[in-house]
Amino acid sequence: MGKIITFFNHKGGVGKTTLVHNLGFILADKGFKVLLIDADPQMNLTSAIYGLSTSVEYSTAEESKWSQNIQKYISFAEYIDIEIKGLKCDKKIYQAQSKINPQGCVDLISGSINLSNIEADLFGIVKNKNEFTNDIPHRFEKSITKQKNNYDFILIDTSPSASSVINAMIMMLSDYFIAPVSPTFFSLQAIDNLSSIFQNWIKLLGDYQTTQSFRGLSFQPKFLGLVVQMAKRFNGGSINEGTSFSKSAEKWIEDVNNSVKKFQQFAMARNMAVSQEEFLKIFCNSTPFIIQKCCDFTSQLRSIAEKAGVPVIHLTQDLCNKYKDSNTSVDVTKENGQYTISLNSIKDSYNKIGDDLSRLA
Repeated sequence: MGKIITFFNHKGGVGKTTLVHNLGFILADKGFKVLLIDADPQMNLTSAIYGLSTSVEYSTAEESKWSQNIQKYISFAEYIDIEIKGLKCDKKIYQAQSKINPQGCVDLISGSINLSNIEADLFGIVKNKNEFTNDIPHRFEKSITKQKNNYDFILIDTSPSASSVINAMIMMLSDYFIAPVSPTFFSLQAIDNLSSIFQNWIKLLGDYQTTQSFRGLSFQPKFLGLVVQMAKRFNGGSINEGTSFSKSAEKWIEDVNNSVKKFQQFAMARNMAVSQEEFLKIFCNSTPFIIQKCCDFTSQLRSIAEKAGVPVIHLTQDLCNKYKDSNTSVDVTKENGQYTISLNSIKDSYNKIGDDLSRLA
């Protein structure tokens, strides 16, 4: 039975989509079957998976890559609408095979700007509970949880909206929850606000919690911890050495870890977080509740990956040569070179997360 892991932070720009994208392929490279769900109307995960890096590819012209894909592959808005209403659809889930391990795959239920329409409908249903719509939240949950029979991991990229009923329902049907953060004051503030966000979600959906006599939402998410993204790092050194990061980043990481422990205690009291002992069993060599510290991507590596339509972890020298800016040299093979150090650090970080999450499968 697969595991559903939701990634949420109501502060945008923390590398959430980058984490989901790269982690999906890391797990596939380890032989797991992975389903990615783009539940963010901004559709950045979909763009990354489809390899849409230019306005031409993303245009609504009939011959564009975007138009061709939305004709063939189902979006999350279509998927939910069809499942809730019991309709049929000929569109397929997008499939990408791991290039490293033939046993692994990364499939995608793509994003859709039309999620806002379903958001409005679901909010009205939840706020105006009646006998005709009582089972809608359960149908929403079942539409996603049934995929646990087909995949080892289902990773859900949510929008940064704290008021989204879709985010609330996704969270309450998930097995686990990870908060990606970046070393900024606003991200620290977002962690401080997690308790109030969950309180609001629990209040909003409390009437729909599954009981012995009522089929609703499971209310079972377990908070796993934080993944620190885009931390500034000194050149050289192992990614796991404390001195690899700047003093300001290390100080921020200490502050945010103290803050997240308050949320963990809040969630533990509601059976919505792993304990410190459970954390240490899953994430070996990590400090509760920091799952991993990932260094910042250079703008060049990020740009090349977007143009090549691959996660950063799959960058090669050939791809760097093909997609780099014309006036820039990007060498990921040079020993102790900035790009080599950065790419290896990124790979090490995501591989470590993938190895640890493998214990949940």
